Amino acid sequence: MNTPETPDAAAADPNAVDDLIPPAPEAPEATAVLPPAFTGARPPAWEPPTTASDRPEAAASDRSQAAASVALSRPRVRWAGIVWGLVLAAIAAGAVWFLTDPARQTALASWLVSLSPATTIAIGVLVLGVFALITGVVGIARRAQRGIEQRRTASAGGAA
Repeated sequence: MNTPETPDAAAADPNAVDDLIPPAPEAPEATAVLPPAFTGARPPAWEPPTTASDRPEAAASDRSQAAASVALSRPRVRWAGIVWGLVLAAIAAGAVWFLTDPARQTALASWLVSLSPATTIAIGVLVLGVFALITGVVGIARRAQRGIEQRRTASAGGAA
């Protein structure tokens, strides 16, 4: 009983090698043609930069100035991290102090419950003001640090 091959019969037949051969690749219909501006041209990012240091006479002076600026620069102190770290550490220390003693917990809870809405709003505004004050102190410290760095760079540049 030979019946026409079904897909199941072809899969079961070990002599059906034709199913295992991949189809031949088709020839491309048309090749992609780039616009004239892109043929053989590299993007601008691949081209080397043209600077004043490309000139031999300027290269030595540029290197000495770069070495002087590198030698003077130090890591900048991150005042925001220091100040905010101290503030958050103080808040955490206060919270630990209040929460370690049951008598202080009770006193704090009764005080919070006895606050009027106006007092709560006033305390919230005060806390926001303290955070704004801390941000201002950090800004002043950062500005002073930049001024000191600029003065040091200017005095070292004049001495060289």
